[in-house]
Amino acid sequence: MEFTIVKHNGALNGFNQWTLNSEAFSMQTMKPVYTLHQGRRYRLKFRNASDDIHPLHLHRHGFELTRIAGRPTAGVLKDVVMLGGFQELEFDFIADNPGLTLFHCHQHDIAQAPAKPGT
Repeated sequence: MEFTIVKHNGALNGFNQWTLNSEAFSMQTMKPVYTLHQGRRYRLKFRNASDDIHPLHLHRHGFELTRIAGRPTAGVLKDVVMLGGFQELEFDFIADNPGLTLFHCHQHDIAQAPAKPGT
Protein backbone atom coordinates (compact mmCIF):
# COMPACT_ATOMS: atom_id res chain seq x y z
CA MET A 1 0.00 0.00 0.00
CA GLU A 2 1.48 3.32 -1.04
CA PHE A 3 0.58 6.73 0.37
CA THR A 4 1.59 10.27 -0.51
CA ILE A 5 1.12 12.93 2.17
CA VAL A 6 0.36 16.42 0.81
CA LYS A 7 -0.24 19.70 2.61
CA HIS A 8 -2.62 22.23 1.05
CA ASN A 9 -1.65 25.53 2.68
CA GLY A 10 -4.62 27.54 3.97
CA ALA A 11 -7.16 25.39 2.10
CA LEU A 12 -9.73 25.26 4.93
CA ASN A 13 -10.62 28.84 5.86
CA GLY A 14 -6.96 29.64 6.38
CA PHE A 15 -6.09 26.28 8.00
CA ASN A 16 -3.93 23.72 6.26
CA GLN A 17 -5.54 20.62 4.79
CA TRP A 18 -3.67 17.31 4.75
CA THR A 19 -4.37 14.49 2.33
CA LEU A 20 -3.34 10.88 1.83
CA ASN A 21 -3.37 10.04 -1.87
CA SER A 22 -5.37 13.22 -2.57
CA GLU A 23 -8.11 12.38 -0.02
CA ALA A 24 -8.64 14.23 3.26
CA PHE A 25 -10.29 12.42 6.16
CA SER A 26 -14.00 13.25 6.48
CA MET A 27 -15.89 13.01 9.77
CA GLN A 28 -19.16 12.91 7.80
CA THR A 29 -18.27 9.87 5.68
CA MET A 30 -15.57 8.45 7.98
CA LYS A 31 -13.33 7.97 4.95
CA PRO A 32 -10.81 7.09 3.80
CA VAL A 33 -11.06 3.59 5.28
CA TYR A 34 -8.94 0.68 4.14
CA THR A 35 -9.98 -2.96 4.49
CA LEU A 36 -7.26 -5.40 5.50
CA HIS A 37 -7.30 -9.18 5.85
CA GLN A 38 -6.57 -10.73 9.24
CA GLY A 39 -3.23 -12.49 9.45
CA ARG A 40 -1.84 -10.94 6.29
CA ARG A 41 1.50 -9.08 6.28
CA TYR A 42 1.34 -5.60 4.75
CA ARG A 43 4.04 -3.20 3.62
CA LEU A 44 3.06 0.46 3.85
CA LYS A 45 5.09 2.98 1.87
CA PHE A 46 4.88 6.69 2.61
CA ARG A 47 6.15 9.66 0.65
CA ASN A 48 6.03 13.00 2.42
CA ALA A 49 5.43 15.70 -0.21
CA SER A 50 5.67 18.46 2.40
CA ASP A 51 8.45 20.04 4.43
CA ASP A 52 6.72 19.10 7.70
CA ILE A 53 7.80 16.22 9.94
CA HIS A 54 5.10 13.61 10.53
CA PRO A 55 5.15 11.32 13.59
CA LEU A 56 3.07 8.49 12.10
CA HIS A 57 1.28 6.27 14.63
CA LEU A 58 -0.46 2.94 14.06
CA HIS A 59 -2.77 1.98 16.95
CA ARG A 60 -3.21 -1.61 18.17
CA HIS A 61 -0.28 -2.95 16.10
CA GLY A 62 3.47 -2.79 16.09
CA PHE A 63 5.42 -2.56 12.86
CA GLU A 64 8.91 -3.25 11.57
CA LEU A 65 10.63 -0.31 9.91
CA THR A 66 12.11 -1.63 6.64
CA ARG A 67 13.34 1.54 4.91
CA ILE A 68 13.72 5.18 5.87
CA ALA A 69 15.16 8.04 3.81
CA GLY A 70 16.37 5.54 1.20
CA ARG A 71 18.22 3.33 3.68
CA PRO A 72 17.13 -0.24 4.40
CA THR A 73 16.63 -1.25 8.03
CA ALA A 74 15.76 -4.50 9.79
CA GLY A 75 14.65 -5.42 13.28
CA VAL A 76 13.49 -1.90 14.22
CA LEU A 77 10.09 -2.41 15.88
CA LYS A 78 7.86 0.63 16.52
CA ASP A 79 4.30 1.93 16.71
CA VAL A 80 5.33 5.55 15.95
CA VAL A 81 7.93 6.67 13.41
CA MET A 82 9.09 10.14 12.36
CA LEU A 83 8.77 10.82 8.63
CA GLY A 84 10.94 13.80 7.75
CA GLY A 85 10.10 16.51 5.24
CA PHE A 86 10.27 15.27 1.63
CA GLN A 87 11.36 11.81 2.84
CA GLU A 88 10.07 8.32 2.21
CA LEU A 89 9.72 5.34 4.53
CA GLU A 90 8.39 1.81 4.49
CA PHE A 91 7.21 -0.49 7.25
CA ASP A 92 5.71 -3.96 7.53
CA PHE A 93 3.04 -5.12 9.94
CA ILE A 94 0.80 -8.12 10.36
CA ALA A 95 -2.94 -7.42 10.61
CA ASP A 96 -3.35 -9.69 13.64
CA ASN A 97 -5.62 -7.56 15.81
CA PRO A 98 -9.17 -7.58 14.33
CA GLY A 99 -11.39 -4.51 14.39
CA LEU A 100 -11.07 -0.85 13.55
CA THR A 101 -7.57 0.55 13.89
CA LEU A 102 -6.63 4.21 13.86
CA PHE A 103 -3.64 5.35 11.84
CA HIS A 104 -2.78 9.03 12.12
CA CYS A 105 -0.14 11.71 12.48
CA HIS A 106 0.76 12.84 16.01
CA GLN A 107 1.66 16.36 14.91
CA HIS A 108 -0.60 18.59 17.02
CA ASP A 109 -1.46 21.08 14.24
CA ILE A 110 -2.55 18.28 11.93
CA ALA A 111 -4.49 16.33 14.56
CA GLN A 112 -6.40 19.47 15.64
CA ALA A 113 -7.17 20.93 12.19
CA PRO A 114 -10.83 21.62 11.35
CA ALA A 115 -12.78 18.59 10.09
CA LYS A 116 -9.85 16.47 11.27
CA PRO A 117 -8.15 15.93 7.91
CA GLY A 118 -5.76 13.10 8.61
CA THR A 119 -2.30 12.01 7.60
